[in-house]
Amino acid sequence: MHLQGLSLSHFRNYASLSLACDLQTNVFIGSNGQGKTNLLEAVYYLCVARSCREAQDRDLVRMGADHFLIQGQGRSAEGREVEVQIRYARPAGKKVFVNESPQRNLSDLYGILAAVVISPDDRRLVQGSPGSRRRFLDIAISQSNAPYLSALQEYRRVVRQRNEALRAHQERPGRTEDLEVWNAPLVALGSRIMRKRVEVVEDLKEEAGRIHAAVSDDNECLEIAYAPSFEYEALADIEQAFEEALDRAAPRERARCMTEVGPHRDDLAIRMNGVSLQAFGSQGQHKTAATALKLAEARFLWRRLQAPPLLLLDDIFAEIDAARTGRLMEMVPAYGQTFITTAKESDIGDYRRGITRFRVQGGAVTPYD
Repeated sequence: MHLQGLSLSHFRNYASLSLACDLQTNVFIGSNGQGKTNLLEAVYYLCVARSCREAQDRDLVRMGADHFLIQGQGRSAEGREVEVQIRYARPAGKKVFVNESPQRNLSDLYGILAAVVISPDDRRLVQGSPGSRRRFLDIAISQSNAPYLSALQEYRRVVRQRNEALRAHQERPGRTEDLEVWNAPLVALGSRIMRKRVEVVEDLKEEAGRIHAAVSDDNECLEIAYAPSFEYEALADIEQAFEEALDRAAPRERARCMTEVGPHRDDLAIRMNGVSLQAFGSQGQHKTAATALKLAEARFLWRRLQAPPLLLLDDIFAEIDAARTGRLMEMVPAYGQTFITTAKESDIGDYRRGITRFRVQGGAVTPYD
């Protein structure tokens, strides 16, 4: 899998851009605020039709414009030549085309190209809310499993409908049938999502631990585990345990008008040397752990798609010490096509061999002299 060319129109601070990509390592060098991160965001958006910075589509439109266009040519995970084009316009919304053919569902885009981004925002994987960690798992799984994304979207719809039924029940306490009709799909879809997440966490944890040990020079032991919102004995028992958890939560849910058990309330526990990293640990440890999780995600996608995803490294030199950065950069060539941003050319001093450098300034990208 690789990206040969990237074209932008009215995306973020880019009025127009046409870029030929190196099939190995692309390094974008420039001061802050010039558009380096916007480039990586565009590549990521091309793969999953959403911002890696959790921005709304309307916020990606260049100031003064009413639309943006992202277009890329490359080779898909299946090895075929592919062109992906994503258009967004106000008020029409977003349209996705693959080889000029319109895609009815965004899930149809997933797995054609895949990407993993490592950025300063990754600290939220450790320090942020459980939603950040659920999002990490959901994106990793969805990029390699379109049916999972469809189930997730349907589950979210069921949760919204059930919450509306809870609000209606509060207004009319004697009416329970509208609420009960949503319990069966909630349990069926939620159990399916939980099983897949547990399976993927088991896949990720050994890889993440190995990568973390390599980056931290074997000084620390990283552990991850799925943390559900209710207890169960075995995966085969999830449906029954889910139903029992709903029964126990019923008074609380009716008082709060909110569905309080299910995969939308689950978490990913992250520990360092047996201690919760969410509660303890330095900024550097948080960043190293998050980076290990993202690289484990890249390996996971590689195995599932039979091709390495695009690896996007945004300003990684700023938050990890030189020794850990050095060990990380030694791993990069093994991950396929890579896109790296940095503010200083000196940051890549020992890693210049086999890379193509670009200068980024004021929304323009030129070869680095």
